[in-house]
Amino acid sequence: MFGQTSYLVVSSSCHSGPNKLTDQSSFEAEQVCSHRDLDPKNVMWDQNKPIIIDWESAGEINPKHDLIETAIYWSIDELGQLNKSKFKAFLSGYRQLYGNLEADWKAVLELGYLSKLNWLEYSLKLSLWIECVDVIEQEMGTEQVIHTLSALEEYQKMTVMLENWLNDEDVSRNYSK
Repeated sequence: MFGQTSYLVVSSSCHSGPNKLTDQSSFEAEQVCSHRDLDPKNVMWDQNKPIIIDWESAGEINPKHDLIETAIYWSIDELGQLNKSKFKAFLSGYRQLYGNLEADWKAVLELGYLSKLNWLEYSLKLSLWIECVDVIEQEMGTEQVIHTLSALEEYQKMTVMLENWLNDEDVSRNYSK
């Protein structure tokens, strides 16, 4: 399920300013180039080999934030609910390849708000004809505004639960239990 992935650590000089949601200094020090939207809809499969598509969101991101966001994407069940077993299994697979995970999980989860707010800004610019070229793009922007507002609400509901899972001794130190 997990291939050997290497991350390229890059400079944080592209950041336009501090993150108002968290103390960004520790997160700016560790950035990687990533897809940043690696949910199941952006992975096609060819004979059990993943093909990653839709690279429009690619850029710098804190690796722990990227890991947690990706774990969330792949842990949503068919009813749209976050599945703890899938979440723990995803992190267990990561841990088996890369070792123990420790972080200020509350701060990592706060970065999820920032990424969603950035997507909301982009979508608003499309919806309001600020950065779009045709009606199709404008309508897509409007749909994404509605979807992103809903996603922010859902994320707010799940962050406390996720923080508890991540800080739980069984989850953060020993995923294989």
